[in-house]
Amino acid sequence: MPPPSSDSVQVLLIEDNPGDARLISALLEHATPLGLRVSLQHAESLSAGVERLRAGGVDLILLDLGLPESSGLETVQRLRTHAPHLPTLIVMSGLDDEEVAVQALQAGAQDYLVKGRVDAPMLVRAMRYAIGRHQAEEALTRELERSRELARERAGRLQAQGESEGLRRLLEERDEMLRLLAHEVRQPLNNASAALDAAAQAIAQSGDGVRPEARPRLVRAQHVLDHVIGTLNNALAAATMLTAGDTGSVAEVDLDAFINLVVHDIGADVRGRVELVSQSELRTVQLQPALMRLALCNLLVNALAYSPAGTPVRLKVTDREDPPSLCFEVTDEGPGIPPELMPSIFEKGTRGPNAKAGTGAGLGLYIVRRVVDRHHGSIEVLPRVTRGTIVRLSIPQGIEA
Repeated sequence: MPPPSSDSVQVLLIEDNPGDARLISALLEHATPLGLRVSLQHAESLSAGVERLRAGGVDLILLDLGLPESSGLETVQRLRTHAPHLPTLIVMSGLDDEEVAVQALQAGAQDYLVKGRVDAPMLVRAMRYAIGRHQAEEALTRELERSRELARERAGRLQAQGESEGLRRLLEERDEMLRLLAHEVRQPLNNASAALDAAAQAIAQSGDGVRPEARPRLVRAQHVLDHVIGTLNNALAAATMLTAGDTGSVAEVDLDAFINLVVHDIGADVRGRVELVSQSELRTVQLQPALMRLALCNLLVNALAYSPAGTPVRLKVTDREDPPSLCFEVTDEGPGIPPELMPSIFEKGTRGPNAKAGTGAGLGLYIVRRVVDRHHGSIEVLPRVTRGTIVRLSIPQGIEA
């Protein structure tokens, strides 16, 4: 949580422009009436700021991207190199550049503010939110470290008791997935929080109507949240359900209702691109619904991401009698999977050559394969004659997973 109003926040301003430094100092003079006591120190260069950080006691950094020693995102990177255990960081710049803002957030900043467009209430609110996000991030890191310690302790006890090598390997894989979860959740949460805050500010300032720039900000915020949800689902499935065996039992599921749930798991802005072709005569099917829903969502999200904008992605549902099985086919219009990736496409960490930064760690198809294995099914990747890929899942019916 943000610090209570009785606490004093130690702020380090790293800014070489005297005029901007005076302006920020003047804005922070209004922080106390707004419920935040601030003690401000000023460093005119990156090296001076690093020296002050090494002395300790700094709660929040306001960092100018344009300094004599460096400029742009290099400033953030150099600061992290010289002071890896950073307190809460807010980047300030004279450029209203959304791409630079996103890259700054991905590099570890909690927020990105544009000089000249920040008043005292906005600055205080940004500081409070940034400190709160930073503290939540540190709490998550501590909790995950504790989970890793418990996993190691349990693995040691199992080994001492002579339990099976298979259980030991499962615990090691669970530990690995928890480490991945710590990395994948931290920055998307920061991005989502900062993006939603920017959108809320744009709407609040729009008066009776919403400014045109507010809508793309909201869309970007939703994309970031979708990424967070997908990462959480995949990492938690791999770390808990699939590795620990807590996957639930096979259930008799209404097929039409299940497919509707899968389609509605897709983001609203791209859901219309999903074409559903249902050719199955089955009304109910035997599945582990939570896992199969996650697997199909991963296939559809991948297909939408790698297909050209506006092109359809087809989900086809059929059934077979010999042997009795339910088939799902996801077809896209993308460039196809490079032949050199085919042997490892369902391995953990495999990503396509066109994967964008910050879009995950290659868990999607790994989860799909593990889910299909849990159902004793099969999975095929089929190239199309023109362009694109078909991924086909065959799930046996009448066989308990």
